[in-house]
Amino acid sequence: MSSGRIVVADDNGINRALLTAMLEGAGYEVRAACDGREALAMIEGDAPELVLLDVQMPEMDGYAVCRALQSRPRLATIPVVFISALDDTNEKVKGFEAGGVDYVTKPFEPAEVLARVGSQVKLFRMQRELKQRNAELQRKNEQLVLAQERTQRIFLALSEALPGQVLDETYRLDEKIGEGGFGAVYRALHLRVRKPVAVKVLRPANLTDGEEQLARFRREGIAACRVAHPNAIEVLDFGVSSNGMAYLVMELLSGRTLGSLLRERRTLDLTRCGAIVAPVCAALEAAHAAGIVHRDVKPDNVFLHTNGTGEVVKVLDFGIAKLLDDSQPMDITQHGSLIGTPAYMAPERLLGTTYDERSDIYSVGVLAYTALSGEMPFAVDSPSNVGEIMKLHLTSKPRQLQADVPAAVAAVIMRAIDYDPVRRPALREIASILRP
Repeated sequence: MSSGRIVVADDNGINRALLTAMLEGAGYEVRAACDGREALAMIEGDAPELVLLDVQMPEMDGYAVCRALQSRPRLATIPVVFISALDDTNEKVKGFEAGGVDYVTKPFEPAEVLARVGSQVKLFRMQRELKQRNAELQRKNEQLVLAQERTQRIFLALSEALPGQVLDETYRLDEKIGEGGFGAVYRALHLRVRKPVAVKVLRPANLTDGEEQLARFRREGIAACRVAHPNAIEVLDFGVSSNGMAYLVMELLSGRTLGSLLRERRTLDLTRCGAIVAPVCAALEAAHAAGIVHRDVKPDNVFLHTNGTGEVVKVLDFGIAKLLDDSQPMDITQHGSLIGTPAYMAPERLLGTTYDERSDIYSVGVLAYTALSGEMPFAVDSPSNVGEIMKLHLTSKPRQLQADVPAAVAAVIMRAIDYDPVRRPALREIASILRP
């Protein structure tokens, strides 16, 4: 394989011959031009991987050639190295301003020229390969988006047709009342005992990961059933119907999510915030005792259930919980992608390192911070931008809560969203300080 394809332009025949012989001896394919216009025509006809340009040439000097290349998108990324007898600093600045990547003065040392040329060709090839990979990744992502859109359209049509269907001769689906990433939730009736329930039906998966998603859904039932706490949604049954439809049967709730409340009111006073966050801490503490990490604690997964005698806070969706004693991969259906909501996700999870129940504590801290302040701890343009959030976690500190939040409350929340899991407080401590 060639070391690289190079165009050399120099109006001095001796220099041109020396450079050509030196580069060919190092394994490069070389085409030589005696002036700038000839060099530009060569480059336009067959783009090289590097251009070695003299500055002072008749009709069209090296700077003009470089500027011409920069004006052509197809040629603008080709590295240009100037090689000139002009060693004045101002001339070198002109070269870099014209778009050059390096500047070598004459008389030159062959070893230095080869080293500089070699590094630039290697860098050019790496950038070209990266661009090709990014284009391929973009193409695959577009295909994935199209596949997901098709799946979404199918599921929307299916979800509208499901009311009236009976699962396993037991659960009659009556009305769709919610929809999430993994499926749709229906108001339903247990026909044998005539009891209203909620049934979550799994969203149809792509053929490539359907079995894995079904396995996750079965694990969701196991995980949720293991959390026995009045502030965790009660799961009554789960399984796969005779026609291959995975479902999860839960208690039927009435009310709204904390996310809905915050979208309407933006902030909560300390008493209201504590009345919600303390039960969330209690439910998560029970989950952790059962060996379950929730992994998606956020306002939309906290339900404010009204049962006729008052309000009961319920933590929803243990469906993406990590079972600490589970031998299956942590992210069984995601093929390396993160599971959860980036804006509420602990740094160790964003970075893909080992984590435990303390990642839920971080999420509780973000939830409480958001409820009291009406904004996220980090100022991000897009709360779903994982790259931006990771950068802020690694380079910035979260903003302090406003002055009207009591010092003890602010301190425990800021400790909860500490970068280091070791410094985060226990859920019980958070609850005791925020509880009315």
